[in-house]
Amino acid sequence: MIRTCLISVGLVLPCVSNASTSAEICQSLESESHVSAAYYNHEESALGTSGGTSNIENFSTDFLYRTRGKWAYGFGHRTTVLNVDGIDLQTNGYLHTFFLPVHRISASGGRSFRFSIAPALSGSSNVTKSPNEYSSDALQLLAALIWKRQLREPWAISYGICGDHRFGDYRIYPAVSAYWEPHPNWNLELGFPRTQLSVQVSKSVASVLGLEPNGNEWYVKDNSLQMDSQLVYEAYLLEWAFEWRAHEHLMVSASVGREFDRHYELTLLDESVVRLPSDAATRIGVKLAWIF
Repeated sequence: MIRTCLISVGLVLPCVSNASTSAEICQSLESESHVSAAYYNHEESALGTSGGTSNIENFSTDFLYRTRGKWAYGFGHRTTVLNVDGIDLQTNGYLHTFFLPVHRISASGGRSFRFSIAPALSGSSNVTKSPNEYSSDALQLLAALIWKRQLREPWAISYGICGDHRFGDYRIYPAVSAYWEPHPNWNLELGFPRTQLSVQVSKSVASVLGLEPNGNEWYVKDNSLQMDSQLVYEAYLLEWAFEWRAHEHLMVSASVGREFDRHYELTLLDESVVRLPSDAATRIGVKLAWIF
């Protein structure tokens, strides 16, 4: 059977590929220990009326270890390669976010509670590789407090508070979802900040259609390390993913999505600060996961 993600006591969902390339810990926690790597490539898109264009490549690496008790520990790394033509950025365009999530989970009588926290370092490559260049502006704190409750079948709800950069600038926001399982192979999560429809196609294949914000923020410096600024990316992602449990320990997934309502807040080489809209862009992705 395909692995599952814990929603609440008595209700589980197929654990499909995470569409988000943001560093976040708000979503449902996967129920199996694993290590995974993913790659996403966006088509080139225009940057408003600036005459410039951008292309984004995303690389994601995740490790999660779940103990037999109430704890889970992990590591995550997000790399964004921002290729820009037509305008001169202050940063080199190689952006990294490293984070160390810790989760505490408790469940009883159809109810569950999860507290998650993850210190993070987010900056351009010339910042993250040099500890003497670190600043409080490069440090982030991701956090989530999520309560889940099984209602009368086939319904469940979750509610809580999350804090991260998935909207671009750091936000603390409510997280609310209703889960509907009309059939053991169909699951709908309707909520904020994520809505998702999951379908168990067969014992080894699952499909998911999801919508969620997919932004981040980085502390960046120029090549001489003399000028610094914040680079903010905002976007929403609608994505379909196909996941195949090829082996007891191996998961392979492919996805195609569309990012829209995209904006950059960034500093140019001449130190001018601009906010540039970006055209909607299609992205394709592939992910491999080893489950243990």
